[in-house]
Amino acid sequence: MVTFLIRRFFQMGLVLLLSTIVVYLILSFVPGGPLDNLLQNTDPRTRPSQADIQRQMKAMGLDKPWYLQYVTWLAGDTWLDTIGLEEYAGTRKGIIRGDWGESYKLERNRPVLEVIGRRLPDTLRLMITATVVSLVFAIPLGIYSAVKQYSKLDYLLTSFSFLGVSLPSFWFGLMLIAATLAFQRNGLFYFPPGDVLAIRSYTVPGLGVVEAKSVTDRILHLVLPVTVLSVINLAGYSRFMRSSMLEVLKQDYVRTARAKGLRERVVVLKHAMRNALIPLITIFVGTIPNIFGGALITETIFNYKGLGFLYIQSLGQRDWPIVTAFLLINAILIVIANLIADILYTVADPRIRLD
Repeated sequence: MVTFLIRRFFQMGLVLLLSTIVVYLILSFVPGGPLDNLLQNTDPRTRPSQADIQRQMKAMGLDKPWYLQYVTWLAGDTWLDTIGLEEYAGTRKGIIRGDWGESYKLERNRPVLEVIGRRLPDTLRLMITATVVSLVFAIPLGIYSAVKQYSKLDYLLTSFSFLGVSLPSFWFGLMLIAATLAFQRNGLFYFPPGDVLAIRSYTVPGLGVVEAKSVTDRILHLVLPVTVLSVINLAGYSRFMRSSMLEVLKQDYVRTARAKGLRERVVVLKHAMRNALIPLITIFVGTIPNIFGGALITETIFNYKGLGFLYIQSLGQRDWPIVTAFLLINAILIVIANLIADILYTVADPRIRLD
């Protein structure tokens, strides 16, 4: 186990280093930058002098060769004077030491981690709620559908799964918003069709006055986006659980357990379900980065200002420090999720050993 973890940590470090190179190179070739507005200004009365532009470029580290810009971005430039590059030394610490830069479009001069940190709680509430709701229903439905194969309920659940997997999230979200608008009563909504929180108190039929930023307000704003994400995830998770359970129920050790006279409930829940969870673990752990990143389309449709909404805004505004941080944090979470999946395999199936 120790040897496996050492090898995996080495692989994770190598993958993350390659990820930083790829992300930096890709975004370096994308047009747009922090000085675009200055460079494109043709008005002689307001256009800054070349000296001012050079001063701005030096402050942002853009006066360095491209490879030193990458090194500065990754490891900072406070140490460059120790290798004979005094003219390029500065105060940047680099992402390795927690300096992810500053936003230069959306929230000018604010640290990127501060911008992300303010949006993170709303995204975590949305994604964790949707994931928990999906798994709570998907696992028992998948098991029941496999045990009662070809029953009427199995056909019904299979049809629902195909429908849920096929639904585009943007279309489903728009339909829910349209339904909310259609079923409003006296201009009042049962569920708010957008935003994270209300800016003032409002009235909901059946609930009365809901105070802005209260717990009830947060729950009501989560209902529609959680519904979209839960239905789509539930459809996929239940199909994986059903397929895996059907395969496990055909194994010899399950037949042996039944031949010993064990009750069907014990055979299914104790012996078959643990091994059937392995494919679902792979799918679920793969969604861990999404819990951080949020649902890009769903958050945009519902104007839910979490990290997914922030990422779309950053792309539109070409705020590359935020985009870069978003991509790298997702890369970190992906490699961590793969390690967690390997460890969970041994928990679900004792026959698997990480040698």
